[in-house]
Amino acid sequence: MNTLDPNTPKPAPPVAPEKSLIPEGVKLALLLVLILAVAYLFYDNSRIKKAQQARLDKIADEIQLVENAQKVGESSITSQLSTLKSDLAGTQEAVGTTKAEMKKTASQIQAEGQRTKQELTKAISSKADTAHVEAQVQAAKSEADSKISQVNTEVGGVKSEVSVVKTDLENTRRDLEGTQRQLVDVRDTLSAAVAKNSSELAQLRLKGEREYVEFTLPKKNQLTKVEDIRVVLTKTDPKKGKYNLRIVVDDNKLEKNDRFINEPIQFLVGQNRVRYEIVINWVQKDQAGGYLSIPKDKSLSSERTKH
Repeated sequence: MNTLDPNTPKPAPPVAPEKSLIPEGVKLALLLVLILAVAYLFYDNSRIKKAQQARLDKIADEIQLVENAQKVGESSITSQLSTLKSDLAGTQEAVGTTKAEMKKTASQIQAEGQRTKQELTKAISSKADTAHVEAQVQAAKSEADSKISQVNTEVGGVKSEVSVVKTDLENTRRDLEGTQRQLVDVRDTLSAAVAKNSSELAQLRLKGEREYVEFTLPKKNQLTKVEDIRVVLTKTDPKKGKYNLRIVVDDNKLEKNDRFINEPIQFLVGQNRVRYEIVINWVQKDQAGGYLSIPKDKSLSSERTKH
């Protein structure tokens, strides 16, 4: 082919490479800013977790104090009730004794009156001295009045003891009502930490106090592993929102029957007795779902008795 032919097409000129709109220096600067931002986010997240763990520890201590106070209150109330029952039994026994003494005294008065009458009859029939007879009558009457006064005093004492017992029982009833109110307050506080749906569970996760593992039990009587425990759904009642659950932990089987959805189920795991919590949020004919709540720091959350 003749390259000098005017009809031969000329080769296209080379295309110059396109220049980048963002200089390399700017790219490096942006990359450095992103790295610094990520590092700051990691640092801030760690700081928030530490603060939330401190708040969790404080809340756990407060709950423990309330539980201890509740146990002491129940023990004190039980002791008071036992003492009051003993006092009431003693009072009833005293009342019975006093009644018996009253009957005995009345019999004695009657017998003495009969004897005095006989003596008067004898004195009159023998024409004894009138003054001597009157003195005997007055002495018998004074003795009878003294014994009747003594019986009335004893009866008044028994009435006072019964009144004291009634007052103590009323005080005990008020103490029991106060303890019941404290138990309701504790129950309401624990219920406030239960998530009823995914949105509320996300809010609990933001607090950073515990680990939350969602799960689904796909079929009744089927063993499902959730973290370091196993769970079996044994019965469901979707209409009533109830279910039966078996929890297998540490080679033990915990049967939780007739439980409602969104009702927290707490149990202790391991030698350190760490408190786990299961909440079932929904129930269907053959399956159910919810979440498992585990303390982030199991060593700090241990409830093992320390000697």
